[in-house]
Amino acid sequence: MTIVLLVEGSTEKTLTDKLKEYLDQQAELAGRPRVALRAGKIKSTEPHALGQQIKLQLQTQNTAAVIGLIDVFPHFSDAQAARTFLRQAAERAGVTQHFYPHAAQYDVEAWLLPYWDDICRRIAVRQGAPGGNPEMVDSIRPPSYRLKELYQRAGRKYVKTLEMPAILKGKDLSVAAHACFELKSLLNTLLQLCNLPLSP
Repeated sequence: MTIVLLVEGSTEKTLTDKLKEYLDQQAELAGRPRVALRAGKIKSTEPHALGQQIKLQLQTQNTAAVIGLIDVFPHFSDAQAARTFLRQAAERAGVTQHFYPHAAQYDVEAWLLPYWDDICRRIAVRQGAPGGNPEMVDSIRPPSYRLKELYQRAGRKYVKTLEMPAILKGKDLSVAAHACFELKSLLNTLLQLCNLPLSP
């Protein structure tokens, strides 16, 4: 069985490897077989084209489900609006089953903020973490901007596709899930599809 994760960009595709690692760990703990998780890039956010892409992915052999994952920033007011957009695009193509819309509020870097202290130690810089819920860091300066600024203070460039896997290496993804509702929701969709116990 294969689950396809349709994402907007290379950052989200990088995240897929960590999600697969997490699922494999949970499958091993539960004595269940591993499930294939494959990332695909959203080719267009035009609703008709997106709906057709979702439909075609579901028609691919061995594909049991498609998950859509997009950032709230900069096109949507919140995660609910982004999920509604994805769902409606799928429905336009006649897809009403086996598609699961998800969103990162405001961007996937929100899911890195719970590891802020570790990030600071890694790049040898001191700065307090953005306060409050990581997914409520404002949309004017979303989490990705905060990380860019942090890396600039350390005299380094924040390259998303390189830094995300480095930041998450050896980390327990459930730590971020407990702090980030949208990540927890995504993980629970994946766990449910794999017939694994849900994240509390």
